[in-house]
This record gives sequence, structure tokens and C-alpha cells, in this order.
Amino acid sequence: MTTNPLANSMTIPATMRAAVMTGLRRVEIQEKPTPRPGLGEVLVRLRAIGICGSDVHYYLDGRIGDAVVEFPYLLGHEPAGEIAALGDGVTGLAVGQRVALEPAKSCGACHACRIGRPNCCPHVRFLGTPPIDGTFEEYHCYAPEQCVPIPDHVSFEAAATLEPMAVGIHAVNMAPLKLGDRLAIMGCGPIGLVTMMAARAAGASFIAMTDPIPERRAAAQRFGADLVLDPRDGGAVERIAATGPIDIAFDAAGEQAAIDDATLCVRPAGTAVIIGIPAVDRISLWVHPVRRKELTIIMARRSNQALDATIRLMATGQIAPEKIVTHRFPLERVAEGMELVHQYRDGVIKAMIVL
Repeated sequence: MTTNPLANSMTIPATMRAAVMTGLRRVEIQEKPTPRPGLGEVLVRLRAIGICGSDVHYYLDGRIGDAVVEFPYLLGHEPAGEIAALGDGVTGLAVGQRVALEPAKSCGACHACRIGRPNCCPHVRFLGTPPIDGTFEEYHCYAPEQCVPIPDHVSFEAAATLEPMAVGIHAVNMAPLKLGDRLAIMGCGPIGLVTMMAARAAGASFIAMTDPIPERRAAAQRFGADLVLDPRDGGAVERIAATGPIDIAFDAAGEQAAIDDATLCVRPAGTAVIIGIPAVDRISLWVHPVRRKELTIIMARRSNQALDATIRLMATGQIAPEKIVTHRFPLERVAEGMELVHQYRDGVIKAMIVL
């Protein structure tokens, strides 16, 4: 016999607010029916949602590569909240439970999934990536496996930084970083800073960072970078190399100049990891230095089942990704948050939507 999916639930309103993208750089607050969890689904009342650089790409250009927005559309894939209702067949979770949300739902059957690389699944359904709507709204339905319980002392805002933190942890794991390695990270934005946190937790002995924005360089210094440089001053590669051999360099900016610096500053037989998402469809390499050094070039995509490890590191105080949050906006001001992040105004590092 089928049971009522809302029998074990909070009081759920008939409608909810959603920040709907209706065109390039246009977001409207609309009333929508509140979803109800179906068989094997969980309804989550969202409390905090981070604004990601990829959200800004879609907001400005309507596309990243061949992923093209069709309006109306919802962005947002860094949420945290509390379980509001359980659909039939859901076990192991409870109404009122506080959770971080994994934005990816892979097929589980393809080659990538079978070898433990579900982030590379060609059939992945990723929130806020066309054609899958995102989470800039008050309620959203998830599969139970996307719900990761968080300790009571971890705030919703902190939990909403776990997804970008997992990106940094995945990049460090991909390298892979060894105890005592010396690193360079190009970009002191959110992903650069969480990559630094992940690298320190993994035992990096030296971390150099670069960024053209003074406030972001200052953040990197506060968070413990050993050397912080403005790449526009010239000679950043040489100054980093003068400190000693760099084993691994990370591009966390997605800019051609940052990718150049990352590949040029690494020692022979070293590794360069490209995390950033370029706004263009093609990038290039200085092929002869890269070839002569026989560099390993790694493209890191999102994260790979790293939320549990991220929560453990946060709970034990080894990382504090919530420190990257500099600005907070209500749902009605999503567009303002997007513009702030796009224009790098007011010292913004991470903007958060708080519901």
C-alpha cells in the first residue's frame, strides 16, 4: 500500500519563492508550487546556497561549452538545508535533519561510474547545469544519497561551502599531493583558497599564490600562504621558482595567463592541475617548456565523492571553508550577488544566498 509522502513532514506551504533566470543578466522572483517528494525522494527546505563562478558564467553568457541555458532557468548548486519531508521508501534520514547536498547524481552504470569516477559520468545530472534546474529556491527534491548529514555545530552557511571545498580536496587528490610537496596556486578566489586549505591538510610544506585583486591576495595571506604575488607585476614565475622547486601547480582562475604561469613554474617531471573553468572554448600551452619538462597535465572536474571527507576535516578543525564567505544576500537579491561576484567589487570572495 502506498503511504502519504507528507505523513512524516514539516508544515510545507503550497507555494514557494524561486529566483528564476528569465534572460541573460535577468533574474525574477516568482511564486512556484512547492514540490512534493516522490518515491525515493527527499524534500529539503534550503537555508543557504553559495554563488559559484559557474553560476556567473551562465548568468552572463547563458552557456559553458555545449551546456546552454534555455529560459526560464534556475541556477545554484551549493546548497544546505534541513529535510522537510520524506517520500515513500526513504530510510536512514529524518525530517528536521540538517544536511549538505551533493549536486551531482550520476548514472552508476557507465564506465566512469564503475571505476569510481562518477564526476566524469556522461549521464550525470548536475544541479544548475542545463538542462537540470538549480536550487535558488526555497524547497528542492533530492535523492537520499545526495543528502549528507552535518554535525549540529556546523552552520548551514558553512555546510553550503562544502561543495566548493570538495572541489579543492578532489584537485589535491588528483595531483596526488604528497607530504612535504611545494605548491603554487594561481588564483586566490574561492576555489584557490579552498585548494590551499586542502593542500595544507594534506601536508604541503610551501604554498605560493597569485592573484591580481588586492583583497584576494590579502585573504590568501590571512589564510596562511607562504608567498603571495600580483601576477601583473611581472616575474611571478621566476620569483616562485627562486624559492625552490615547485612540485605541483594549480590553476584556480581559468584564465590563459594563470594556466601559463601554472605550467611554467613547475619543476621538471612535475604536475599542473587545471581546476578553473575558462570562459573560452580553447586554451593553449607553451608546448616546448611543457614537453621538455614532461609535465603531467591534469584536468580536474568538480569533485568526486568528497563531501564526507570534507565534513570530517571541517568537524575536526583542519579546514574552515566558511571563512571564504564575505557577502550575504536574501533570495530577492540573487542578481545583485551575481553582479558583485562578476565585477569583483567590495572585496568579494564568496557570496552566499541566505534563506
